[in-house]
Amino acid sequence: MTHTIDQRPELVERWTIWREEKQSRLGDDRNKGLNSAAIFAVLGTAIPRDAIIAVDVGNNTYSFGRYFESRGQRILMSGYLGSIGFAFSAAMGAWAATQDQDDYRGRKVVSVSGDGGFGQYMGDFTTAVKYNMDITHVLLNNSQLGKISKEQRAGEWPVWQTELHNPSFAAYAKLCGGKGIKVTNVEQLESAIGEALAYPGPALVEIITDADLI
Repeated sequence: MTHTIDQRPELVERWTIWREEKQSRLGDDRNKGLNSAAIFAVLGTAIPRDAIIAVDVGNNTYSFGRYFESRGQRILMSGYLGSIGFAFSAAMGAWAATQDQDDYRGRKVVSVSGDGGFGQYMGDFTTAVKYNMDITHVLLNNSQLGKISKEQRAGEWPVWQTELHNPSFAAYAKLCGGKGIKVTNVEQLESAIGEALAYPGPALVEIITDADLI
């Protein structure tokens, strides 16, 4: 006979603590961009249950794991293997792979990255436009390689060469022929995400974020 312990009460307790902590961070604001708790609270409600979500590496992915509450979505990730730029490329692959599958055709494909990750492979957006790939990309722009900055501080080293000089990613998406939306305050977030998800083609939501509120 197998002897087991019913862990469900403990799980309920931990879920309660986790949700209370997430709720407590929603209002964090240093006037340096949106906080991750607020972003993923909106995404958790807006992204369809049957969506496929590709996530990158870096602080954006840690925040996804910390705050996003999956409702059954399929999640693609590279396992934190340093593969910066994974998300949008993986989303393109997911879109292409599901076009001939009845169980998956028509499902929304969403990708999430930081500015550093998307910036390395942003030329791929033109391919998404060429083939009218129905992908919504959520780009958390803190103008730096935030995870590297954090690791340098943890090692008590000077933060060195992690700041980025970025274009307007939303404008870039429009120039490529897709949809581009820029979000600079939390009041814009819900409508921007909804508009991008409803767009029948490649859309990019650039969200200006606070590098320390992850």
